[in-house]
Amino acid sequence: MSTSPCHLTSVFEGQRVFFESGRSRDLTYRHDRLRRLAREFERRSDDALTSLHADLGKPALEAWLAEIHFLQAELKHCLKRLTSWQKPERVRNPFYFWPARSEIRREPFGQVLIASPWNYPLQLTLSPLLSAVAGGNCVILKPSELAPATSAFLADLIASVFEPGHVTLIEGGPRTGARLLELPFQFFFYTGGEKAGRLYAEAGARHLAPVILELGGKCPCLLDHDVDLGRAVERIVAGKFFNAGQTCIAPDFVALPADLHDEFLERAEAEITSSYGRTQSPDLARIINPSHYQRLQKLLPPDALTIGQDDPENLFCAPRLLPNTPWDSPAMQEEIFGPLLPLVPYEDLAKALDHLKALPSPLALYVFSQHRQQSEQIAASLPSGAICFNDVMKPGTNHLLPIGGLGQSGMGRYRGRSGFE
Repeated sequence: MSTSPCHLTSVFEGQRVFFESGRSRDLTYRHDRLRRLAREFERRSDDALTSLHADLGKPALEAWLAEIHFLQAELKHCLKRLTSWQKPERVRNPFYFWPARSEIRREPFGQVLIASPWNYPLQLTLSPLLSAVAGGNCVILKPSELAPATSAFLADLIASVFEPGHVTLIEGGPRTGARLLELPFQFFFYTGGEKAGRLYAEAGARHLAPVILELGGKCPCLLDHDVDLGRAVERIVAGKFFNAGQTCIAPDFVALPADLHDEFLERAEAEITSSYGRTQSPDLARIINPSHYQRLQKLLPPDALTIGQDDPENLFCAPRLLPNTPWDSPAMQEEIFGPLLPLVPYEDLAKALDHLKALPSPLALYVFSQHRQQSEQIAASLPSGAICFNDVMKPGTNHLLPIGGLGQSGMGRYRGRSGFE
């Protein structure tokens, strides 16, 4: 498809006409399109898995859980609840309004731009899409050019389900994205890095349109002295190395008491070896491209503990544990987004909290402790998009919970009813 400014304007104008016709707002039509999407997505699920493996080397089970099953469950929930979500909400009136009836009604914004990332290219494209369609909007989708096989799959899927005036997928790189931001959408939705996120925020300001930004950041994992170390290691390793660490809500690093450091390191090495072995495991995804692979290599300190061997040609980055990581190390200056786990020992919890408070607010915060009151106090002192006690990743894997960041990790919420609203 052409991505010239004239063509993009033509697509945009076609969607404006479609929206003004009222078809996207018809509740029966919304149900029909979402049911079609559910059927086609299920029918093509094997093709989806193939495309995800081609782009990221995703293991089938990981891809099915995070990208197929998750979306099927969210679609089912949305179809079941959409009619009740759309009903006007009655509110009471002051006595001096009587007789009167007051309602809150949900109306669509109109034309929506959704730009999605490469790390979960199906889930993070279709999840906001189904919310936008459920709300009665028309949508232009811009998937990441870094996951070309999945982008091609999505283009075919969308064309088989939606009329172009309702939903259109535009493939292309940064230049295409910049051209799309010049169009006066009524809503902007972006998932990805902070640098590009600022461009979407600026576009929203120019067009006086609302914006949802899902940006990620360094999600801390904080361990208390009384933690169940075996359970903590098992859950942290499972969450960190899912999709080779290329998850916006993955635990980025572990801050733990200094006297637990060596035992945690030993247990984590054993858990990683048990899960992935010491070869190029088919259960560990690959890094998206050579640029990201080299970026990860530059973050490694000399004493990094490597479990297995790298394969640069196939973009396989072996899992690493980074022992005794100082707060000012290179790995602590940016979101890692890969299979490297720094261990940051602390002697005093209060000082560790001061270091965490100095970091930008993360998309998620993970606290492992047997003391609920102390966990709540820690959570209250560290603003974040979501809190999870004694586990990781759960806030982003429950479609009944809204997901969203704070400050540099993003703004706005979506998923389930929050996405519809």
